[in-house]
Amino acid sequence: MANLKTHLTVAAMGSGLLATACIGADMHDKHEIMALLVVGTIGGLLPDIDLDHSGPAKVMFTVVALVFAFMVAFNRAPSSSIVELWAAWALSYGVVRYVAWRTFSRLTVHRGIFHSLVAAFFFWFLGTALSYHLFDLQPLFAWSIGFFIFFSYVIHLFLDELFSVDLLNTRLKKSFGTALKIADFKNARTSLSMAGAALILFFATPSLAPFAGWFTDSQTYTNIFQRLLP
Repeated sequence: MANLKTHLTVAAMGSGLLATACIGADMHDKHEIMALLVVGTIGGLLPDIDLDHSGPAKVMFTVVALVFAFMVAFNRAPSSSIVELWAAWALSYGVVRYVAWRTFSRLTVHRGIFHSLVAAFFFWFLGTALSYHLFDLQPLFAWSIGFFIFFSYVIHLFLDELFSVDLLNTRLKKSFGTALKIADFKNARTSLSMAGAALILFFATPSLAPFAGWFTDSQTYTNIFQRLLP
């Protein structure tokens, strides 16, 4: 598998390329683009959420906890005192960094369900639903946040699978086939649970129409191609 530095670099680069395309399509403003870059980079770390007590997993949980805590605080800022914002930030950070971290460490197995496309869709819909319901973002922006997570998540899976191929000795490593899969078929119950959770989250997302409209509108691609070259 690729190391933390490689995953961070590739996730940031992939998110940057996708964000640049969004700029060309006039899909989001500069503030939204910066947020998409951040969540896209985080999405590139999420498949290793099941690494028990590893350095990369701790870094990933710390980053996710910090971003989540600040988003909660910023969302509550108009109606809360400074002390209340401090409390909201600390509580949000603690829940993600310590409670969620310990729970995942106990319940998950590395390269299990989280290294699958089912999990990628789960996090896409989770990111979209949280952005819309918890942070009151518009449907288009909420869906874009979820998609950036999904996009970088899949990049991570492809990258790990690529590192399972020994190009110098022209052979496949034992880990080949474990990084990128539709679901964890060795654990049917876990896979069904994840698929069911993803389906529930999909019904909790806002209308898909604004987001889908950008991808089906020919003007989107016209704008991109017109700005593709100098």
